[in-house]
Amino acid sequence: MAKHDENKDLRSFSRIGKVSPGDKTLRASKNATIGIHMWGKIDFLTHYCGWHLIWDNSAGVVMTKSDDNSNSDRTNKKAKKEHQLTDKTKKSKKK
Repeated sequence: MAKHDENKDLRSFSRIGKVSPGDKTLRASKNATIGIHMWGKIDFLTHYCGWHLIWDNSAGVVMTKSDDNSNSDRTNKKAKKEHQLTDKTKKSKKK
């Protein structure tokens, strides 16, 4: 069995559903795509940490970042990595 961390698994689950820490419930929509690794995390949270999974069609994913901001971050990062050409034929003048 892989070593799981409750907080890490909750952050991972929050990408596909809602996490309610007050009543320890995980809410996921029926149309959410859940892979094999996410099922392992849900299994750990429900069987070993006391969380409950509820299928809720009104449970949407809350996005913290807007797409425009992430795209501008990506373009800024690419611009930093881009090679800048320099003119190496210039001779430095010493006085």
